[in-house]
Amino acid sequence: MRKKLIRYTGSLLFLVSLLHAQSVKLVPDPGFVPYATYYISSIDLATGASDVQFFGFRMAEESGDYTSKEVWASLEFEVSLLSRSLGITEPTTVIKMQTAPFKMEADVRISNTSLSVQTTSLFDMAVPPNEISLSLRLFESIDIGQFEDLLSAVVTTGKLADGNYTFRVLVRSGTSSDEGSLIVSDEVIETIVVTTPTSLNLLGPGGALADTSQNVIFSSYPIFQWETEPCPGCESFIRVAKFDSESHSSPEEAIQDVTILPMDQTKGWEPAGLATNFQYPLSDAIDLEPGEMYVWQVQKKLPTTEGTDAFTSPIFAFKLADLTETPTTGFDVMHPVLQQLMELMGEGQFNAYFGPDGDLNGFDPAGTYVINGMEVSVDEIFKVLRQFSEGSSSIISISVQ
Repeated sequence: MRKKLIRYTGSLLFLVSLLHAQSVKLVPDPGFVPYATYYISSIDLATGASDVQFFGFRMAEESGDYTSKEVWASLEFEVSLLSRSLGITEPTTVIKMQTAPFKMEADVRISNTSLSVQTTSLFDMAVPPNEISLSLRLFESIDIGQFEDLLSAVVTTGKLADGNYTFRVLVRSGTSSDEGSLIVSDEVIETIVVTTPTSLNLLGPGGALADTSQNVIFSSYPIFQWETEPCPGCESFIRVAKFDSESHSSPEEAIQDVTILPMDQTKGWEPAGLATNFQYPLSDAIDLEPGEMYVWQVQKKLPTTEGTDAFTSPIFAFKLADLTETPTTGFDVMHPVLQQLMELMGEGQFNAYFGPDGDLNGFDPAGTYVINGMEVSVDEIFKVLRQFSEGSSSIISISVQ
């Protein structure tokens, strides 16, 4: 009975010591930093050194108490890869590092940029800061020689291959420098899908310069549309230029000449944000002229660990119809509002309503336009359609008389 009592008492004391142990947490500062492309040159696989921030945290004792008991901690950082395109179907460690236990007297800000096997010290956030002696060991790193496909991709592009990269940061803490006495007090895991977003396809308006007879539009405020893979932090830009067959020998020459969008020639490109569509502005742009030919192009910028990469789409050409001209035989002129609706709705859905078998076949939107009980011009209709395209307005009801 006495032996059991001693055993229970010992277990209880151990539990109490765990409950009162110092607990160090990882506070995002800023946490994990996503990129669209990761360059292998940003990481030294021999030492773990990197000059690009992948993560940043603040190590903080949960209660803020650094005086009543000593606070000791150790860090572990690991990156693993799963890439079916390389035949790596199981998580494979790219790099794994761990520090020896170190004493904390205040919060400590840590980042992968400050952690490598060459790191010998850190400074905490006390005023004035205290220097912390640090010893960091490289436990494991990927054997590039085992993955010829990965090596080929690195040599060719300098980038990490497409796949799922899992970043893990783990902290152990306690009241003693004894590594075996430290317990896991916090762990943060983030999986980032690395892709190479290289497709950028224009949808309309327009097409090849040689097919201008098939690329006539009737709206002075066309909606430009394109498709591309989504990626974190990516942005799109657009530019439009007038094509003059007497001055330009190719669409490339025209788009490199004076742009009508943006008007400011020093800008080069007009920001389109994260969207994959952009309506020609009602203001702050040169008006499109009926009967003239135009070319347009989109640029996509994506953040990488080595800065910003950019690539551009092919060039589309279109002609703005001149409604004052007599149309040739068999050529049906679509009203600009209907043209705008088709660009907004998509050709399939538009034809379901306005096509030969649609309820609105033959509808001509000529006459008076009224929005919320107020008579407006056709320019206001174009403005509202643009708001629908951007998602900033929604339709409650429509009536046709």
